[in-house]
Amino acid sequence: MNKLILIFISLLVISCDDNFMSPQETNDYLNLQMNTTLDNNGFYLIDYPDWEAHSYTSVQYETLPYTRVFWTSEDTFTAEHWGQEIIEPIINFSTYSDDDGLGQQMIYLYQDFIGDTLMVYGCTENDICSSLKFIVY
Repeated sequence: MNKLILIFISLLVISCDDNFMSPQETNDYLNLQMNTTLDNNGFYLIDYPDWEAHSYTSVQYETLPYTRVFWTSEDTFTAEHWGQEIIEPIINFSTYSDDDGLGQQMIYLYQDFIGDTLMVYGCTENDICSSLKFIVY
């Protein structure tokens, strides 16, 4: 019986070991960028292909390896599906960084965005967030 109590206490002590680390202790970070020109005001410049009804660009990111990044934007587009209007952010869903901590997510664009400044947001599972602004011209 004493051995059983000793095993139980040992398991309790081992299982209660606090392995949780705050984002500061894990050095969690999220850096966003685009493969395009950055102007003097910190805005990325996206050259929209005028002949296309819609187009895509992408945001690249760096964070810790195998980290889930959630995406959103206040900027939206509207699509009609079976008579229903569907409003979606220009970037959404989530992605995982690779084993080097790198990743990419696509951003939807259409002609009405020409001349606008748009913004996208990314947040890791540990609530480390970052954003970037870009101008479509």
